[in-house]
This record gives sequence, C-alpha cells and structure tokens, in this order.
Amino acid sequence: MVAQQHSFYLSSSFGQRLSLVVIASICLISFLIWPYGESITYLLSKSLLFTLCIAYFSWQFWQLKHWSCQFVLSAEGNGRLNQQQCFVLKGKPIVTPFAVMFDIQCDTKVKRLVVWADMLNDTNYRHLCRLLLQSYQSQIN
Repeated sequence: MVAQQHSFYLSSSFGQRLSLVVIASICLISFLIWPYGESITYLLSKSLLFTLCIAYFSWQFWQLKHWSCQFVLSAEGNGRLNQQQCFVLKGKPIVTPFAVMFDIQCDTKVKRLVVWADMLNDTNYRHLCRLLLQSYQSQIN
C-alpha cells in the first residue's frame, strides 16, 4: 500500500528573518575584537571585508522576501522537494516548539532544512513534526 503524501508550503517568516539578523549581528560585531592595526593594507582589507559582509547579509535579507519552498512528505520518509527532486529523510530530526531541523538526501547530496514554527499554521507544524518523528521511528525499527 502506498503511504499518503502530505504537502507543506513554506514561505519566509519572522523567525527566519530574526535568525538571519542574529547571525549577521554576531559576524559584524566580531569586527570589534579584531586587533588594532595602523597598516593601510590591514585597514583597507578590514574595511573591504566588513563592506562585503554587510552586502552579503543585506542581499540574503532581501532574498528572503521572495523565498518559498514546497515539499511533499510521507510517513515512510520519502518525498519530493519543489515538485521535482525526490528525497529521503536522513538521521534524527530535531524538534522544538520554535523550529524543526531535519536532513534530506537528494541523489548524492544531503541538505538540511530548518522549518520555523511560524512558517506553517499550528496544525500543519504539529503534523510535520509527527511525520518526521514517525518516519525516524520506522527507520530505526
């Protein structure tokens, strides 16, 4: 018997943007602990790297406005990503009230997906967590 497929559509969320801002802040604040140097080459390279970091994180934040992902998942751990790539769940999912993190294997590549709780409504988020845990239990049995 073929397992029923469950579809999930994700779009950018507040939690996702907040995590990007926190990571960007940590990276940019780290420039404060760099050693002081008077060399013009050192100051230019530090300024260039700082500017590149700001540009990269700004671009990532802008990209989040248009980000979306759709995947279909069965209780057996098989699924399709964006209606194209087939995948299989790998490893144990990390489930919290705020986010769920799990690995999928597409062909030879392993990708990590993080789904923030506010990307889905409460019912769909709980259902996704149950499916992931059920799939993991069936893998180890």
